[in-house]
Amino acid sequence: MKLLVLAAGIGSRFGGIKQLAPVGPNGETLLEYSLFDALRAGFSEIVFLVRPEIEEDFRTMVLSRLPASVQWQLAYQTSTSMLDEKSIVRARENGRIKPWGTGHALLCARAQLEQSGPFAVINADDFYGPRAFAGVQANLAANPQEFCFAGYRLDDVVPQEGVVSRAICTIDADGLLTGIVEHKRVWRRGQEFISEIDGKQYVLDPQTVVSMNLWGLSEAIFAWAERMWRDFLSEPANYGSKEFFLPDIVNAMVAHGAVRVRMIPASMRSFGLTNPGDLEETRERIARMIAKGDYPAPLWRGK
Repeated sequence: MKLLVLAAGIGSRFGGIKQLAPVGPNGETLLEYSLFDALRAGFSEIVFLVRPEIEEDFRTMVLSRLPASVQWQLAYQTSTSMLDEKSIVRARENGRIKPWGTGHALLCARAQLEQSGPFAVINADDFYGPRAFAGVQANLAANPQEFCFAGYRLDDVVPQEGVVSRAICTIDADGLLTGIVEHKRVWRRGQEFISEIDGKQYVLDPQTVVSMNLWGLSEAIFAWAERMWRDFLSEPANYGSKEFFLPDIVNAMVAHGAVRVRMIPASMRSFGLTNPGDLEETRERIARMIAKGDYPAPLWRGK
């Protein structure tokens, strides 16, 4: 079973290439701890989606450390991937330099994922925990046509400082997703969790289920993604800075009754690298988990 790792982001809030930031005692990246958990959960091959300009550093700082037994492939996302000539011209006229988002990233890795059975997707800059990978892998193995995702509580996935983007989910009594909304500005204010949408602020329930972009999918998503991508490109207003998100594709499929999406409880503190202040906290959390025996140090001991 394949795992797609989205590692092509530019880290605008973080201020650097966050997917390559060292967080472990031997220079390990946060991504490597997710790989460690994914491999022991049963994922057998990794597809890394990167930008061509970071490939050399990615090979040096991540791929060179992986055990020889790990099977991997590279896929690439650029600002012109999946665009025809007319769209490329329009993007340049709008000064588009920002990546097109996680939905676009999925399509960029389509050739490496199709006809390989169900697969999972993660961000390179988030920590998910072993339970999340084990649960998603098990659900994909038992129900290969059913989508799933690792669900976290909001109060477990918003840092003490800084603004983050979070996908807020609605779950029915059977544990199935009925809707998902991307909240692009979420932060803590005292004991409250605030979301700002179109200049208005809303207080969110701390128990709300959140997706951190660990998805279990089948190749049925690609036809929907391609159709929605073409619709996205047909809107001139989208060429400035708007992104084409993977959760929006899943949401559309759910709304049309095209798929069932099961929530897999992750039930732990998730963390990641969004803002500059996250780096030190992430290093401290990794150090504590190593001290508890959750991970070896060095991570790839005996490589």
